[in-house]
Amino acid sequence: MATTSTTTDPRSSDAADPAVLLEAARIAAGAAADHIRSLDRSAIDREDKTSAHDIVTIHDKRCEEIIVENLERLVPGARIVGEEGGERAGASDVTFFVDPIDGTSNFAAGMPLFCVSIGAAIGDELVAGVIDAPVLGQVFTAGPDGAFLNGERLHPHATRAERDALVLSGFPTTRDLAEDAASAVEAEQEMLGRIGAVRNLGTAALELAWVAAGWADATMLTTINPWDVAAGFVLVRAVGGSIRTWPGATGTDLPPHEHPAYVACRGPERLAVLDEIEERLQARREAGATPTV
Repeated sequence: MATTSTTTDPRSSDAADPAVLLEAARIAAGAAADHIRSLDRSAIDREDKTSAHDIVTIHDKRCEEIIVENLERLVPGARIVGEEGGERAGASDVTFFVDPIDGTSNFAAGMPLFCVSIGAAIGDELVAGVIDAPVLGQVFTAGPDGAFLNGERLHPHATRAERDALVLSGFPTTRDLAEDAASAVEAEQEMLGRIGAVRNLGTAALELAWVAAGWADATMLTTINPWDVAAGFVLVRAVGGSIRTWPGATGTDLPPHEHPAYVACRGPERLAVLDEIEERLQARREAGATPTV
């Protein structure tokens, strides 16, 4: 018999309870996922946000509205930090980090590799996360009872050695190339030479979820936002995975999920080449040679 996660009605419980926050996030993500499944995705209009490599659709914005409406109803007073709507201040110590559609380029192209991602924190500590991939039919949840995929408990996996490992990563990004193209290409070649296989899903949240599921050994990026990784960090940690982050020029006093760079491995064992790449980038950023997010 499968072990399933329990649910708590967020409307009748202590809002500072991680189980309550998890259920609120699950409901909100599910509502956005239902909206996405109702769409005709054969012709999605897109517009540039910061560049042709960073786009947005009206559905990103509508999904965030749906999520915010649900979170404000279920957990009144929570702070909400969303990719599209920015920060909505709250009176409580609870923060939700919301990415309404992570992998917008995939979504706009008609590909199924995208997801809704909601992470919840009490103070600076991440306590719950939901990653809902509507077309794939995968709902990842993590909280005080562990991590689950569609209600089935996820179990720990060791990180394989570099030569056997599968890494999910979009490194180097256009921003990495703009900062220091020669170093980025050199680091990419080193990674490809030492790692068994490298794949780019185009969605950081789903890459973290798949690492938590044990389908990949690690994932890494060098410039990221908290709404991209908050839920995924909870998932990886809940199955015994290890996460390292690097603060760039933002300062070490920020919580790890607000640092711009990370390497997450499915087990406690690390992939040295990924950490080494991040260490070199961090040294350059500390020296002020390149900008950071």
